[in-house]
Amino acid sequence: MKLPSSLLFALAITLSGTAGESSSPEALPNPVGAATSMASLQQPALKLPAEIILTLELSEMRGIVNPRSFWEGVYELRIADWSDVVAKTKSGTKEDFGEVLLRSSFSHRSPSAKENRLVQLMVPVKDSLLERLRGETKTKQAFLLRATIRAYDGELDQNYAFELNRVWQSELFPDGKASITIALKPDGGHSTWGPIPRALPKDHVIIGQTPQSTRPEKP
Repeated sequence: MKLPSSLLFALAITLSGTAGESSSPEALPNPVGAATSMASLQQPALKLPAEIILTLELSEMRGIVNPRSFWEGVYELRIADWSDVVAKTKSGTKEDFGEVLLRSSFSHRSPSAKENRLVQLMVPVKDSLLERLRGETKTKQAFLLRATIRAYDGELDQNYAFELNRVWQSELFPDGKASITIALKPDGGHSTWGPIPRALPKDHVIIGQTPQSTRPEKP
């Protein structure tokens, strides 16, 4: 699969702590160092979500109430070290990397019903995924989506087919929830938007144009 043309790049936030000073048997205990050591022991463990949830939403389609309309797709969700994402992007490497979390497909008819306009990809946080997220203070993690979407607008008699590739940093979505919206245009084009975190660091940089929008090539 091809690497995404645009990525969310963020400067890594360096977490540092001060270790307590130890005293020799002859020296008096260092109350400042002891207090620091106790504080480090009392720091709460990193809170992790019970599952990772990615929601795909069909937000726009001219014939969304037409009984012949539908949308469907196949997808793969991976997790990888953020440093690998950056390195592979800079080098232009196209081979797959990271750990596969989920491979599946969906098919929704009658998109006039709200539940048929939503697709949720859910992965429980356990085993190797749990270990990766626990180690994020040292090694940043990123999720990678590779998907192919196909749709048909029954009112316009219009077919759509396109790839949906995304990368997002885990630490920017602490609740484990991310979403992508998809709009199908009457001219056969489409636009996609997300995932967007609720809050961005001051030094966060977005590379590329968003929302991404494409139109079919004219014959």
